[in-house]
This record gives sequence, structure tokens and C-alpha cells, in this order.
Amino acid sequence: MHDRRIIPVGHPGRVDQPLRVLQVDPNANTPPYDRALCQALAAAGCQVTLLTSRFLYEDLPRPAGLALDERFFRLAGSGPAERLGLSSQPSARRVLKAAEYPLDWLLALAQIARRRPAARPDVVHVQWSVEPKLDLLVWRALRRLRIPLVYTAHNLVPHHASSADTARYGRLYHAADAVIVHSVRSAQALRDQWRIPAERIAVVPHGPLLEAHAPIERQAARQRLGLPPDDELVLFTGLIEPYKGLADLIAAVGSVAARRPRTRLVVAGKPNEPFAPYRRQLAEPGLLDRTVLDLRFLPEATLAAYLCAADVVVLPYRAATSSGLLFAARRFGRPVVATSVGDLGEVVADGTSGLLVPPSAPEQLAAAVDRLLSDPGLAARLGAAGQRAATGPESWTEAARRTVALYRSLLPLTPGPLPRAGRGRGVGAPR
Repeated sequence: MHDRRIIPVGHPGRVDQPLRVLQVDPNANTPPYDRALCQALAAAGCQVTLLTSRFLYEDLPRPAGLALDERFFRLAGSGPAERLGLSSQPSARRVLKAAEYPLDWLLALAQIARRRPAARPDVVHVQWSVEPKLDLLVWRALRRLRIPLVYTAHNLVPHHASSADTARYGRLYHAADAVIVHSVRSAQALRDQWRIPAERIAVVPHGPLLEAHAPIERQAARQRLGLPPDDELVLFTGLIEPYKGLADLIAAVGSVAARRPRTRLVVAGKPNEPFAPYRRQLAEPGLLDRTVLDLRFLPEATLAAYLCAADVVVLPYRAATSSGLLFAARRFGRPVVATSVGDLGEVVADGTSGLLVPPSAPEQLAAAVDRLLSDPGLAARLGAAGQRAATGPESWTEAARRTVALYRSLLPLTPGPLPRAGRGRGVGAPR
């Protein structure tokens, strides 16, 4: 097993009062993750506020045990914007959001500054950067208020990043008091590529998604979705983007289907790129008739049903840092084939909790899928091992425990200005 320990950050901090935690995901990039982590932190005794924006794709239930403040992008995500058609026009919506974002942060910072120091957040924890240059100014303003800043690097750099992105995100990493990542591999990359001190990096598990949805028996899930009851279903799900390697999976399933006539590919998710090339690729070997296409953003309940219905879940990513879908699949005990990129190559123990193949290698991907379809016993064992990890070392309880320990390590023991992040001794380093 890989070492999933936290990389220590500093002294034990204050332990005599509940922590006031402000969690921030301005663009609502990962609402299921945000809410699950916030609820786990609340269960661990923190007073949590989630500062975010309204999720446009699905009406999510109001989370219990925490305060929800959806102040970001209220114009871009409002009813009037939708009625004017701005929400469906990406260019217009981007302009509106670019105008709103600085103002939203300005108002949030003003509200924090107006509070007496004892009522301000003990920690601000940012999940995603929307605009690194502006976010850097915001983080410096929070530091002037003596509030430690934690940043979770779900992706070390954006997909299709340029050298300029690498530099921009490096400045953010150096400005944060601590950076959370989901694997030792990512921690090593922060140290090697950006020279972030080890004492300012923490490895915290991602946590399993879709815990609010009870597992569904395989045949019942298929019946709910209208899927063939007896076919071997290979599932690709989530947003469809170039880096996710769907073309490699189509090539692999074409090879498998030539030997296994009951194999069927299921592609369920919203395309963020033109889908026509994939249709042509499916049509060439006659695979289109053996493919289920559900090309939309999937509500949580539907995604859970697809995962429960699948025989194998495949993550054929060509590049990635992490994947929430991996942890969602493990939540339901689904066997996973993944490429050995980013955190996936560490979280999935090859042959123990899933199968790993190199990226952009359709032949090896086909062999791994065929292996699981040919050996249901192996598939069940790998799925069960992933599920045990999801309820143990990768659980939200463990994620909250490590996160709270990190927060407390950043609290000053005595009054005075916080040390400057990224200069000399790391914030939270032993005094």
C-alpha cells in the first residue's frame, strides 16, 4: 500500500475552541466534494460556512450542519440572466462573470473585515482558483487580516496549461500558508517543480462522492436506466474533454467487442468538446449500435445508477491530477481500470484495488477491460477492496481529521502578525 500519511505542518495549535472555517469554491466547480467535506468538518466540531455560487446544473439539497452563502456570480446565475439568454451563451456569461468576480470578493472581504477579530474565520480554505492574479491579491488581503489561507490543488495546473499557467499557479502555491493535495505524488511535484517546502504541504484523501445515494442492485439500476440486463457494460462517465482519453477507450472496446459479443460501451456525460469525431470513431468498426450515449450533465442520482449498473468503470485519462469519479466508483464497489497518471497511479493499487495501464495505450486498456469481464471473481474482489478503502483510509472522516489537524497547526500560539508565506521558514513550521 502507498503511504497516505499527512505531511506534517507545524505545531499542534490551539485546541480549546471550535474552529471557524470559511470554505470557498467561488465557481461551484465541485459542489459534491465541497459539501461532503464541509459536513465532515462540521461533524468534527468545526463551525463551517461554504462560500460559493449557485450550482446551475442541478438543484442540490441544502447541506445540513453548516452555513451556505451563495454570494458569488449572482447576476450570471440569476433568473434574469437566464431569461435574457445570457446563461446559455458562454461568451456573454464569461464577460458577466469577469465583471462580477472582483466585486463579489471585495464585498466578502469587507464583510470579514467589519467583524471583530474574535468573530472572523480562523481559517479560509479555498478549493479552486478562478483567476490566479486576482486571487493572489485576495489571499494577501486575508493575510493582512491575520487569517491563514489553505488551498487545495485538485489540479496542479489547469488542463492544457501553458508555461504562464505554471508560473501563475506557482505564485499561488507560494502565497498559501498550506497546500492540500490528494497523493504523495502530487506533494512531490509541488516540492520538485515549484519548490514548495514540505512542511507546508499536506496529503489528505479525496473522500468518496455520492454518499447520500444508497447503492442499487445491478439489475434494478439497469432497469431504471433502460439498459440491457445481460450485456457486459463498460462505463465511461463524467464531463467529456480531450484529456480524458475517450478515443482510447473506444479503440479498446472495439477490440474487446470483437471477441466478446455481449460487450457494450456506455458513454454518459456532458461533452465539453465536439462529439462528432467520437461518433465517427464508433461508427467505423460498427460499434455505434453497441454503444449507449447519454450526452448530458448527469444528476447525482442518475450518475449513481450508472455506476451501480456497470460491470467495469474505466478512467482512460491521458493526463490528470485526480478524479472524483474514481472515488464515486469505489463508493459503490465498482471495479476500476485507470491509467497511471497523477493521483490515479497512486490511489489505485494495481491488481489489488483496481487495474492500471499506461495512458494512451488502447491495446493494454483493452486487455485490462477484457481481464475483468472474463473474471467476475477478480472484478468483485477489486471492487470490494476499493470500497473498503472508501470507507476507511479514504473516508470523509479521515479527510476531516487530517484537515482539522492542518488547520490547527496554522493557528498562531501567541498574538502577532503571521509569518509571510513562501519566505524563509514555512508558515506553521516548528517555532
